[in-house]
Amino acid sequence: MHREGDDLPTVAIRGDVDAIPGADGAFHGCGHDGHAATAAGCAMVLDGKKIGRNVVFLFQPGEEIGAGAKLCRSALAREHVSAVFGYHSIPGHPKGKVLTRRDVFACASRGMIIKFEGLQCHAAYPETGHNPAFLISDLIGALPTLIKDPANRGMVLATVVAVQVGSHAFGVSAGQGELCLTVRAHYEEDLERLIAGITDYAGRDKDIRTTVEFIDVFPDTVNDEETELRAEQLMDENGIAHEMLSEPLRWSEDFGWYLKECKGAFFGIGDGEDYPALHTPEFEYPDDILETAMGLLVMLAEQY
Repeated sequence: MHREGDDLPTVAIRGDVDAIPGADGAFHGCGHDGHAATAAGCAMVLDGKKIGRNVVFLFQPGEEIGAGAKLCRSALAREHVSAVFGYHSIPGHPKGKVLTRRDVFACASRGMIIKFEGLQCHAAYPETGHNPAFLISDLIGALPTLIKDPANRGMVLATVVAVQVGSHAFGVSAGQGELCLTVRAHYEEDLERLIAGITDYAGRDKDIRTTVEFIDVFPDTVNDEETELRAEQLMDENGIAHEMLSEPLRWSEDFGWYLKECKGAFFGIGDGEDYPALHTPEFEYPDDILETAMGLLVMLAEQY
C-alpha cells in the first residue's frame, strides 16, 4: 500500500492473479500475469512520491471463478477506499487503445447445475418409471424462448455445457440426469429472471425432483458514470487514446464485486486487432501494452 496519511482520500488499483487449464497444465491464457505486473509496476512508480492520497494495491486470486474479488472486497471498506480501478487486456482492438463503457462493461454470469431425480425402471417397461431425459430435452428446447423475455433490458444467453442421463445399462430406463448451463446477461436483474424461468420449467414434472446449484458466480460489472466520465476527461487531458465500446463484453469479470462496494471504473486495453483470442493456446499478455496500462492507472491514482 502507498500510504501518505489517514486523513487523505484513498483509491484502489486491482491486479488479479489467476491462470486457466491448458493441455500442459495451468497457463496464463487470459492475461492475469500482465494485470498483476501492471499493479506491481504502478506501486514501484508511486513509491516515494507524494501525490496527496493513499493507494491500495489489490493482488487478488480466483478471478476466473468469480471468487477472488468477492473475497478481497472487504479491504475497500477497511481502507476507506473512495474509488477502485482495474482493466483487462482485450484482443480484437487497436493495440494500446483504452476501451471504456459508461454502464455495464461485462456481463453477469453463473454456472447452473440442474439435477433431476426420477425413478429408474426396466427398459422394457418404461411406463413404470420416470425417466428425466424427456424433461431435460424439453427444457433444452425451451431455452431459446426463455431467453426472450420482453422485460429484458439487454442481451440474455443460456449455453448448454453438459448433459448426462443414465449410463450404458441397456436394460435400464434412467432415473437420474443432470443439465449444466452457463447463463449470462448484460444486467443482473435479467439474469435472475432467466434463472427463475429455467428453474420453474425444470420443476414442471411433479414426478421428478429437481435441485439447482450454482458455481462461478459473477455479478455484472457496472461502471459508475461519474467516475467513468472523470476518467475519460483525464485521458483526454493526458493524451491517452480511448474509445467507447458499443455494447458490454459477453464475458464476465469479478471486478463487479468491488463496484458493489464503492464507486469505480473498469477498462479494457487493446491487445491488437489480429491478436489471438483470450483463453486460446496462442494467447499471452502482450508486454508492449504495459506502458499504457501503467500510465492509465498511475494517472488515475494521482489525478482522480
